[in-house]
Amino acid sequence: MHHLLSDIEHDIFLAAEWSSNVRDIREQYPLDREVTQSIAHELQIAHPTYPGTHVATVMTVDFMLTVSTAQDASTLIAINAKADDEAEDPRSIEKLEIQRTYFERIEIDHHLVYRSNIPKAVVNNLVWIRDSGLTEGQVEERAGVYESLKDAMLNELSQLRPAVGSMSLAEYCAQFDDAHGQCRGAGLRVARMLLQARMLSTDLNVSILAREPVTNFSPSLPVRSHIVARKA
Repeated sequence: MHHLLSDIEHDIFLAAEWSSNVRDIREQYPLDREVTQSIAHELQIAHPTYPGTHVATVMTVDFMLTVSTAQDASTLIAINAKADDEAEDPRSIEKLEIQRTYFERIEIDHHLVYRSNIPKAVVNNLVWIRDSGLTEGQVEERAGVYESLKDAMLNELSQLRPAVGSMSLAEYCAQFDDAHGQCRGAGLRVARMLLQARMLSTDLNVSILAREPVTNFSPSLPVRSHIVARKA
């Protein structure tokens, strides 16, 4: 369960979840208050306080990612999500400077991601792909049906891709439904499941994946995040 406080955080979370080298995602990760207070004092910046009090807040970074590196090792990356107008807000800059110094001292990379860095087409496609799974309490019509359909579709696409011409993914999936006795929409859900499982890959920068030619979908390698982060 993840609790996200803004649309920007939601979009970054989707990209991190999709990235094949992200092992763990922790949101609103707390910083050591004594350390942030010390840094604020050194920088002559007012430390944030809880509203209506003089009690220093426990500052948090929006995301702390555990990321795979070479030879199965891992490293930590801290990310702050910001609206574009916060780049010009003096108080926001001050608080970011406290965090930048904090992570510099403990040798953790700290990045900023602004709304303008986020490619909306990619995020929309990730939402569409991610929404294909069974929701809580939802069960298959019969056990193993989706695994069977995924195998069938993957085999068909591997064999038939050169012959389908400019047929769109949606058109192919409609034919798949008819051929396999499925209700309309089942095939498109299976295709999304294959994308989610990285058994199919395609360019996520297009506006609507369902309209893309079937020939644009192929057996996949792990896909990396498309979100651009700026070093703080």
